[in-house]
Amino acid sequence: MQISYFKADRKSIKIEDTKKGEVRVFYPKNTSITRAQEFVLQKEKWIENKVKQALGNVEKHREVFDLESITLLGKHVKIDFCDIKKAHLTENILLLPEKLKNDEEGLKKAIKQFITRFASELLPQATSFFAEKVGKCPAKVAISHQKSIWGSCNAKKEIRLNAKLVMLPKHLMEYVIVHELCHMIEMNHSDKFWQNVDRFCNSKQCRKDLKEYNFLINLF
Repeated sequence: MQISYFKADRKSIKIEDTKKGEVRVFYPKNTSITRAQEFVLQKEKWIENKVKQALGNVEKHREVFDLESITLLGKHVKIDFCDIKKAHLTENILLLPEKLKNDEEGLKKAIKQFITRFASELLPQATSFFAEKVGKCPAKVAISHQKSIWGSCNAKKEIRLNAKLVMLPKHLMEYVIVHELCHMIEMNHSDKFWQNVDRFCNSKQCRKDLKEYNFLINLF
């Protein structure tokens, strides 16, 4: 297991595992590397489990990691190339411009743009549907590519959803939407909050299942 240490402008030690099973440790500038290493040693079992999970995700979703396919609503869609100018989705193939075939950065950019367009159509519709069921209508629904979370809700009742939600299995995409809508009732994670969420799904199981797909957030 490869562990790299980095001094950072932060107040606490942070352990971050990558999709390839590597581990990066960020520690405050006023903390010694010895202290950071001691902290990592205390978390050794937890780190091993995280790395094992990361490597398992790579194996299970190899084609997605290698940009040979993407997932839409949890289903794998093959990526292919032809003489077109922008992405086009058929029943089970995402067609992309031929010029991107050997351009990894360009390919990631094109896939991201496609996911953004797909999410901009689907997520507001799904949010509207569940808002009626929850009984709370958000003041605003924003779609973006957040770096570490699937969604958020602020005190102004504005909801922000990660565009990559459309890559998740449908029930997990819906869980995140319901989760954020229920924050319009309870701006916390109290028992009452989870009771509201559980009216629409099994929140405990969804949270567990969602961990398998967290790698998607930083895929591109």
